[in-house]
Amino acid sequence: MRSDQTRLLFTDAFGLSHGKTVQSARANDPTHYALTVMVQGLDLQFIEVPGYSTDVGFPDMEARLDPGTLRPAWGGAGEVGMCSLTHADGRPLPLCLRTRLREHVARWRDLGLDPQIGVEMEFYLLAGPTVADGPLPVPAHRVYGTGYGADPSGLLDAIVQAAQDSELDLEGCNAEFDPGQVEAAISYRDALGAADAAFLFRELVHDLALEHGVGATFMARPFADSIGNGMHLNLSASASDGHNVFHDPDDADGLSQSCRWAIAGLLEHHGALTALFAPTVNSYKRLHPGLLSGYWANWGLDNRLTSVRVPGQRGPATRIEHRTPDGTSSAHLAVLAMLAAALDGIERELAPPAPATGDAESDPGTAVHTPHSLVDALDLLEKDSVLTEALGPDLTTTFLGLKRREIEAWDRTVTDWETSTYGRVY
Repeated sequence: MRSDQTRLLFTDAFGLSHGKTVQSARANDPTHYALTVMVQGLDLQFIEVPGYSTDVGFPDMEARLDPGTLRPAWGGAGEVGMCSLTHADGRPLPLCLRTRLREHVARWRDLGLDPQIGVEMEFYLLAGPTVADGPLPVPAHRVYGTGYGADPSGLLDAIVQAAQDSELDLEGCNAEFDPGQVEAAISYRDALGAADAAFLFRELVHDLALEHGVGATFMARPFADSIGNGMHLNLSASASDGHNVFHDPDDADGLSQSCRWAIAGLLEHHGALTALFAPTVNSYKRLHPGLLSGYWANWGLDNRLTSVRVPGQRGPATRIEHRTPDGTSSAHLAVLAMLAAALDGIERELAPPAPATGDAESDPGTAVHTPHSLVDALDLLEKDSVLTEALGPDLTTTFLGLKRREIEAWDRTVTDWETSTYGRVY
């Protein structure tokens, strides 16, 4: 991309990127798209959403640049910026994830709280352009490996450098449990900025992998013999004077009442949250006990075997980590959902159960867990008034409709496992 060009991006309901490259001098001009883009599924078929589809002739929308999001584009040429979506007359578009998230952050701020988010993203580097090529071989692999212990190809170093050049502010990057898998931690910031950064980082990783002639995947469970990809969300909140309201130095565990209420809210909505945290059919191959994936509706103090974990740091670093979200979730929707559930706990002053200790997957302290299928998760989401109110009726209808169509396509698909298992004997 030339240095006088700007890449304008926006996110759809699935967290996938769309946009347009324009001359930088025109970056602040409204850019027009047919609204059908926002009501298309992965199969590129639209669904009828009143007010957006055939009933109104597929009207235009506008993707308007948020100037504060402009940053150097990866690759060292031009800039990249995030757009929010509006109707052609400038009214906010109810399907815009950035607008929905911004509105919910305002609800926290009305209570004198400023939510802060840190995102940890896991992904596999691949041996070729597609998942079918398998993970990148790493002969010297080790957990928390760097250099040749993480990626002998040099691609990971290029990703880290590009993220730095694009001001995404990574805290660190390292090898994860299986060869080819890595984790990148994106620095804490305001909730909308964190979702934007995670969205852009995933785009950056895919672009650089393909430039290197290979690929990368954030799929929840791309390989049956390996662990899955999480997108762990860390939440804290600061008061107007800047102090972390989740910390209480006089509490035996260092946690404030607000922190405990927020934890209880997350557990209260555990099943319905899964639809937004684990939004693909493949996601439910990751959500099983023993995979450290956030299966049970439990919480713990510095216990990675729980779904909602409070890491050991206290004071300004006191935070809640949710381990259920996977790499296919929309960062904007996942952050929005976490804020909505946690705020519900705070507003209702919900009391959490006792923290789980020890092997919290074998003895979770609860019988509640994530749904076993996307079908069940969507049903729970549809019945959850707190989360559907956070999404709004238009986005709820669109998300549920597109995901249910995706499930119908999966149900009609004949897999390799079926043909190899049944075809040889029947």
